[in-house]
Amino acid sequence: PDLISGDMESAMAVELNPWVEYEFRVVATNKIGTGDPSTPSRLIRTNEAVPKTPPANVSGRSGRRYELVIAWEPVSEEFQSGEGFGYIVAFRPNGTRGWKEKMVTSSDASKFIYRDESVPPLTPFEVKVGVYNNKGDGPFSPIVVICSAE
Repeated sequence: PDLISGDMESAMAVELNPWVEYEFRVVATNKIGTGDPSTPSRLIRTNEAVPKTPPANVSGRSGRRYELVIAWEPVSEEFQSGEGFGYIVAFRPNGTRGWKEKMVTSSDASKFIYRDESVPPLTPFEVKVGVYNNKGDGPFSPIVVICSAE
């Protein structure tokens, strides 16, 4: 909250990101002026939660024959919401049913390469990339269509 009456002894901070360390200060103001901020509180980490932010800018990259190279912008640490963060890469040939899913366990990963010698060059695939952590699976990115390498 921006303002708290002078007789209050506590306040609740809301809309904080899960699994992020915060520190707090208090500043007192009256009609004479504003005092110096308090010393920072100890670092306080919020609880873990299922991630809510999927990776951005999912796209295809050039690769070798028989490869489907899927790339994305990694989710920053402040939006990973807990330990054990990783990605779920889902893909299927365009117009088919059933997704193939592969887990990418590195939180820093920004691409996945699927190799299949039975896939002809320039085959269109529907692709989406989701997120997970120890608390559960989060959302997927919007579906994009990319082609296997030529």
